[in-house]
Amino acid sequence: MAGPKKIDFARLVDWVEGRLSEEEARAVEEQVAAADDATHADIIWLRKFVRATGGAALESPPLQVRDALIARFEAYAEDRRIPGILERALATLAFDSALQPAFGARSVGAQGVRRQLIYSTDILDIALNFWQRARDKNLHLEGQILPRDNVGLGAFSVQLLQDETEIAITATDELGGFAFESILPGVYSAILTTDQIEVSISAVGLNI
Repeated sequence: MAGPKKIDFARLVDWVEGRLSEEEARAVEEQVAAADDATHADIIWLRKFVRATGGAALESPPLQVRDALIARFEAYAEDRRIPGILERALATLAFDSALQPAFGARSVGAQGVRRQLIYSTDILDIALNFWQRARDKNLHLEGQILPRDNVGLGAFSVQLLQDETEIAITATDELGGFAFESILPGVYSAILTTDQIEVSISAVGLNI
């Protein structure tokens, strides 16, 4: 016996938002009545979203953008059916400028001595550059997340911890960059997360 027929997700969105004609809406309602549990879960989520936005009339995005958003939500909804899905990775040190005589720590004028650490995983690299501030001898840290194979990973939350205590937290910009001001020299750990990825660095030696 054939299973329930899959409803086109874009059509489901239009139905929940009330964009369909009476005849089209009736046809979707008949499909929904025979739909599987996953489709009903999507409908519940969509209705919650519509209520959360207060029914505000938003200008429709360009067709290409709307299609891309629908495709992204379809992928999200598919993953959401697998409880606890989250890709975790432990980054390992791939480069330390202090250990490279020809390309090591160097004077950069007013910023003094700069050091670079690069950590790697299968999905991304993390470059950390830091130097001592002249006014208080604390460190200024700038980082950059570099996805491999030009894969877009979205914005990351970046936590800096010491002895499991959060010292600072920030978020990446649109280019994957982030920064921390006035960090005391020492050994830290870092956790970089999105809703799908968690990357940990177990020991970051922030010393010049």
